[in-house]
Amino acid sequence: MKNAFVKFICCCLLLLISVSKALALSEEEQLLLMKNFPFLYMLEPELHKLDRQPACFERVRKRLELAAQEALHCKTAACFSSTLQFTKGEIDSLGDDLVSLVLGNKQIKKLVHTIKDGGPYPLFKKESDAIFVRKAWEADAKGINYVLGIYIEGRAPLYPKIDSISFSKDDPAFRDSVAAGLNKVIKNRSTVFFSIPILFTLEALRLNGRNEAARYEPLIKKENAAAYNRSKKIKWKSYPYSVILVPGLGPEQPEVKLDPGSARRCDSAVIRYRAGKAPFIVVSGGHVHPFKTPYCEAIEMKKYLVEVLHIPAEAVIIEPHARHTTTNLRNTNRIIYQFKMPTDKPVLIVTDPGQNTYINGAMHNKVIKELGYTPYTAIKKLSANESEYLPSENSKQINSLEPLDP
Repeated sequence: MKNAFVKFICCCLLLLISVSKALALSEEEQLLLMKNFPFLYMLEPELHKLDRQPACFERVRKRLELAAQEALHCKTAACFSSTLQFTKGEIDSLGDDLVSLVLGNKQIKKLVHTIKDGGPYPLFKKESDAIFVRKAWEADAKGINYVLGIYIEGRAPLYPKIDSISFSKDDPAFRDSVAAGLNKVIKNRSTVFFSIPILFTLEALRLNGRNEAARYEPLIKKENAAAYNRSKKIKWKSYPYSVILVPGLGPEQPEVKLDPGSARRCDSAVIRYRAGKAPFIVVSGGHVHPFKTPYCEAIEMKKYLVEVLHIPAEAVIIEPHARHTTTNLRNTNRIIYQFKMPTDKPVLIVTDPGQNTYINGAMHNKVIKELGYTPYTAIKKLSANESEYLPSENSKQINSLEPLDP
């Protein structure tokens, strides 16, 4: 499994070059596509190599190209979104052709196996190739429609208070910015059928200042580089836990960098760290509260741990993307798998009594509803502010309906 994951990562790194050449994308744009729509991101270069595109691909491509030209005359931003989303019928028909293509093309089938074995769709990996392809495609397509619906059309997201559109959807100036963005997409599109909608999602996120998913990446080469290198030398048998997880608490006041509640959680975590419970503290939380805050919970908690509590910087791992308690756990698991930490060793959560009660109670139904799985195979409350759990590989599954932290 580790070899499959490494193979998948290497394939992604190679694609950073090939996709960049094909679409002239910045590194940030490539990261946003790779994290939000990994199946289509990896498939795109292979589709370019085909001598002949399937009939449905060409039909949808032409429909979208014509729709994009006509949309430049839209009077409202919502018009752009509805015109350039995939229809239910198109999603079904394109899924049929994708399945036929994968089953009949050895090179693309090989790529699908790479994605399937080590990639971000573990919930689908036990399926046949045909079903896997259809489910991965549908997840990415629905994600594209979702981004356009929220950040162009102005529909309400699951968490409106923190994830909503940044403009009034009826603002003429916003409409003009959307038109300019679409015109840029038209000039930069490729011949692949999903080129215009997927590039338009980048424009939607850019216009709204919503590049959270790409911020601080790649973590193991930047903020987490020292911890990553140190993790290779850890004698894991010396510790009962792999990491101590501290979920962030976002302040509601714009000028506050670190909520006092987050500081108290860090204080509690340090007691466990100095007692030798784990070699690392993971601080988890993104740019969440208040709306579009410039401050990242994880970054501010690390500063507090290192500068105030004098914890070695290489012992603190940041997870700067989570926007909810459920993804505090999920994203920490992704780090554990990426760092190749022992996954049979539990994670120790240190927080306040209120969140700890939630984690062991109401969160279960919420995480099933929002993620489709639990990011743990077992979870146990140890004390008023401590819990432990075993990470689940399902945590690698992308959430196409959470573009700020897929």
